[in-house]
Amino acid sequence: MKELNCRKIVLTNEKPLICVSVTGANLREIKEQAKKIKKLKPDIVEWRADCYKIANEEKDIFEIAYALEYVHKKLRKYPLIFTFRSLDEGGKRRVNFEKYREYLHYIALEGVKNNVELIDVEVYGKKDLPGMKETIDEIHDLGMKVLGSYHNFHRTPSQAEVVEILSTMEQMGCDVVKIAAMPSYKGDVYSIINGAAEADMKLKAPIIAISMGELGSITRVALKQTHSVLSFASLMDNESFKGELRHEAIAKMNSLGQLPFHMARTLIEANYNTVFDGNISVVGYMGTGKTTVSKSLAMILNREVIDTDQYIEEQQGKSIKQMFDIMSEEAFRDIETAAVKKISKMSNMIISCGGGAVLRRANADALKATGKVVRLNAKPETIFERVKRRDTRPLLNDNMTLEYVKDMMDKRELAYREAADITVDVDSNNRVLTCYYIISKL
Repeated sequence: MKELNCRKIVLTNEKPLICVSVTGANLREIKEQAKKIKKLKPDIVEWRADCYKIANEEKDIFEIAYALEYVHKKLRKYPLIFTFRSLDEGGKRRVNFEKYREYLHYIALEGVKNNVELIDVEVYGKKDLPGMKETIDEIHDLGMKVLGSYHNFHRTPSQAEVVEILSTMEQMGCDVVKIAAMPSYKGDVYSIINGAAEADMKLKAPIIAISMGELGSITRVALKQTHSVLSFASLMDNESFKGELRHEAIAKMNSLGQLPFHMARTLIEANYNTVFDGNISVVGYMGTGKTTVSKSLAMILNREVIDTDQYIEEQQGKSIKQMFDIMSEEAFRDIETAAVKKISKMSNMIISCGGGAVLRRANADALKATGKVVRLNAKPETIFERVKRRDTRPLLNDNMTLEYVKDMMDKRELAYREAADITVDVDSNNRVLTCYYIISKL
């Protein structure tokens, strides 16, 4: 277990905290955001000072001082993280290193009375600049703790690089070490997850590890897997499960991967506590993302996942496409039924089912007998866009048209509807959002 005791909070990977950020460009926006924060009741608040517009650069320290006091006044009961994110690491302003040090020095002097618990320092990206180590030591001498950070919006470091980055920041004296990087493909997400796991075994400092964007948003809630002590959530409107998130809200989520506060809290709690006993079987038409959602759900709920199609391929020594080439669909369904009956007897699994698995009522009954069946549903147009260029769909290879997709979906609708205990629309194509809706309905 990693643990860091601050004045008012404890950072530990046994009970991670959730942070939201104040990003107001002026006092009016800060006041509006503070009202939302009080309703959400997060564990800690980050003030992004780089987002605050400075009217007079010659008096910037005085303006930051006044704004910090204002943030503290509006959020008096909440401990703060002070962050000035540079333009190079995704921030709003560019300042030279001497000015950056000046900001950090002032906050270290005034932090205690303004409830600042941690000062974010972009350690790794500036590690070779003269004065960086002295800056960290100075912050410590003034009684404050350092959250060493590194952000990369262009690429994700390899697993070995992730470990090196986090280790370097600890060696330089950081009390907490954070890495956040933008992934290009799912392997990048696992570089962060596996790198953080390796670093957690080697380092004494608590870790925060984030893969950004929609692809990496799973790392913001599967904190057991990243060994993170803190997650950052957004103040996005419409967070509750009472209504679907608006399109623009989903687009915002997908850009950085930061989740609405209530969603993050629900999923992090699910990551640490059992929310449902029994199997969870994911069904639906091809192209609804059953495999992707099942893997994400398994990670959040700390379960194993089994894919019925993969299981059949391993048992038969052939791909699904090859089987359809040499046998009738009915013969394949017999093989599938035998597989479903065997898999459904396993305990507390996430079962990713083939698109036709519940066309037979016996299969649906077997899955429902040991847990819940979750149906992923999407519009025919969405499905067609996702599958039209794939040649691994044996039932579509000679019929790759929207009309054919609509016809097949209509024919399967009753079977899907009768099989499902839970139905979730997946047109948003956001895996973590889908998991949130599933877990909220379990």
